[in-house]
Amino acid sequence: MSGVLELLGKNIKNVLRSRSGALIVILGPLIVMFLAGLAFDNTGVYSVKVGVYDPVGDNVTSLFIDGLRAKFKVQEFSSEDECSQSIRDSQANACMVFPANFEVGVSGKNELRFYVDYSRMNLVYAILSLINEEVSEKSLSTSEDLTRTLIDAIDYTQKRIRDQRESIVKLTTENELINKNSQDLLAELSDIDLRFDSQGLPVDNVSSSKTQVKQWLDNALSLGERGLSEAIKFIDTADELVKSSDASNDAKAQLLASFESSVDSIERLKEDLSKTRELSLASFERFDSSMSGLVGGIEQLRSRLDSAETSRQFSIRVLESLKVLLDKSIISVVSVQQALNDIDNKLRSIEITDPESISQPIVTRIKPVVQEHSYLNYLFPVLLVLVVMFTALLLTPTMVLLERNSPASFRSYLTPAKDSDYVLSDFATAFIILLIQVCVILAIVGVFFSADAVASIPKALFLLVLSSSLFILIGLIVGYSCRSEETATLAAVSIGAIFLFLSDVIVPLESMPDVFAYIASFNPYVISSSLVRRALIFDSSIVSLLPDVLILVGYIIAAALIASGAYMMTRLHSVQEVARRLKPVMTYLPVERRSRSRKGEGKSRKSI
Repeated sequence: MSGVLELLGKNIKNVLRSRSGALIVILGPLIVMFLAGLAFDNTGVYSVKVGVYDPVGDNVTSLFIDGLRAKFKVQEFSSEDECSQSIRDSQANACMVFPANFEVGVSGKNELRFYVDYSRMNLVYAILSLINEEVSEKSLSTSEDLTRTLIDAIDYTQKRIRDQRESIVKLTTENELINKNSQDLLAELSDIDLRFDSQGLPVDNVSSSKTQVKQWLDNALSLGERGLSEAIKFIDTADELVKSSDASNDAKAQLLASFESSVDSIERLKEDLSKTRELSLASFERFDSSMSGLVGGIEQLRSRLDSAETSRQFSIRVLESLKVLLDKSIISVVSVQQALNDIDNKLRSIEITDPESISQPIVTRIKPVVQEHSYLNYLFPVLLVLVVMFTALLLTPTMVLLERNSPASFRSYLTPAKDSDYVLSDFATAFIILLIQVCVILAIVGVFFSADAVASIPKALFLLVLSSSLFILIGLIVGYSCRSEETATLAAVSIGAIFLFLSDVIVPLESMPDVFAYIASFNPYVISSSLVRRALIFDSSIVSLLPDVLILVGYIIAAALIASGAYMMTRLHSVQEVARRLKPVMTYLPVERRSRSRKGEGKSRKSI
């Protein structure tokens, strides 16, 4: 047991003998866990950027956008293409587009289009979930408003119907009374006898009697004229007799005979007049009887007309009463009609009557910014850069330390070459290996990707060359800074883990706090994977990729300078270490042989 403890102590001393190695062994995993804890110790999505295109710009869309601002970073764009392009350029995580005639609850006008990037699988569904939650809240609120409007309309209708129920009852009662009065009026008018009996009024007899009276009167007048004429003649004759009184007897006899004849004529006229009088009296009696009958008929007709007048007056009063009732009924009907109009207007004011629009007043449609592919297509750029990063970080330090710890390392220091040549040779060796590996991997792209993606391979190869160069230089810095392969491997794995954990491969950058998300956005792995993804999946132009490419080039220049400085410091330290080890031997050599010993210094290192 004591031997095990002694060996354990020796191993710990060996580990702690190199301060840099001990720091890497102890602090490397701690730093990785510390940064991962700071970045991912949350459950929210802080920095999701949502692009919005709103061609309407009214109060409804403004309220909707304000609701999004409470949870997301909202950036408005002037066109739908510009908004969707912002996802390809990594300026936004999602794009929401309002239709030009957006109206909540109106079928065909209530559709919201969302553009998302399915290549970011660890973020897209979280964004869709949050956006759908926000849309669902707005949709639920709108649905509640629409339902409340319907309920208000129903309540208003019920109240108006309840208020008009009394008017309906009153109208029914008045109509019943009108019906009864109409029946009474009909019966009263039926009792009126306005028949005219032509037989009861002997108008024809009166006319005939009048004609007869006229004839008899004419005859009486004629006879009277004749009597007068005869009387005149008699008077004339008597006058002549008087004048001729001294006439003879014959003349007198003739006068007497004429007088007697005139008297006879007058007698006959009297008789005729008597008969005429009798006939006239009889005719007048008949005429009087006819006139009496006519008067009686007229009186009877008058009585009937008086009765009809009484009925007419009663009918007038009934009609006036009916008019009053009809006026009241009209008022009630107008009131009911007004209530029905109000109910109709209230119901017409409900613009949304479609049950589907009420239950889902806002419809969402998700559209990918590119044609949908399999998950491997989306993960391929990320995995490709991940392989390049870890290969460069692990391969390059291993090559550097194998060469440094080889027996010929001191001889390589003595070769007449510049420091930059050593760094460039190490870089070129690792670059050639990675380039072959990348070319083999990119050959697979033609199998899994479409023709558009295959056309983007030269662009992706250029970006992978830049990414490989950066990670190789970082590997050179690690290799030049560490003394043992184990320490370098642990350091490379730690750096790779930091790059990986502070990227959007495991958890989206948007889930980090703003400060960490901003710092992580400059992560070389994040920039490299974003460039390759945009080149392969979105076929973005070099112009749109130029800002990130310039950042990557800046990283490469800085890493090249740091790698060169680390190599010079490592070489100086190695030469000093060799000189320190050779110092005891050099003190025993004659001075004249020291010059030759320098030439054989490479061989003496073997004995050391």
